[in-house]
Amino acid sequence: MGYLSRRELHTLMRKRQNLAGIVQATWDYAGRGPYASLRAVQRITEITALAQLVQQTNPKVIVEIGTNQGGTLFIWVRTNPMLEMVVSIDLPGGQFGGGYDARRIRQYREFAVDRPHTCMDFLRVDSHAASSVNALMQVLGNRTIDFLFIDGDHTYQGVKMDFEMYSPLVRKGGLIAFHDIVTCGSGCEVNRFWNDIKSVSRHEEFMEGPQSNMGIGVLYV
Repeated sequence: MGYLSRRELHTLMRKRQNLAGIVQATWDYAGRGPYASLRAVQRITEITALAQLVQQTNPKVIVEIGTNQGGTLFIWVRTNPMLEMVVSIDLPGGQFGGGYDARRIRQYREFAVDRPHTCMDFLRVDSHAASSVNALMQVLGNRTIDFLFIDGDHTYQGVKMDFEMYSPLVRKGGLIAFHDIVTCGSGCEVNRFWNDIKSVSRHEEFMEGPQSNMGIGVLYV
């Protein structure tokens, strides 16, 4: 990472300590070259509400499927200072914004630079491959997941597979969140799967008013 980008990120991290400031930082950060953006492709009010909910559970292990520009990864790490492990599963060249290269991992590791107790792992693989589940289980060891964020393949079958393959690794009492539960069209069918699955468990929805075109759905395991 260029020195300026690294310095600007660390400055932002020192200045933004509360949850609202951390979320806003994903919009305010401006780096260089391949580290130019840290944008969370989310509605601020929706991701803030989710981050508050996650923070209240004091998670130790977080797994996200679909990292894109790293904004949500930044939010999970910075808003949960006691986090012990966070894992990113992201497919290079994925249809729905996947594919950070190895250089970008250096930037993502900076999120926990002042948190030596927080382990970060990056699986640049297809989440639908059985080998990917096995790789995650090896990383987890005997741990279970406290919070699973599903924001990868947005097709009906894709999000269904992510849920069915990874939800068994979430502890009882944990959380599973889905992004884009409102968005439809252009191959995005998370809304269809969410409408099918939300009745099986206590759930909550975060939507930025009736005109929201993204939305986040949460299942309580």
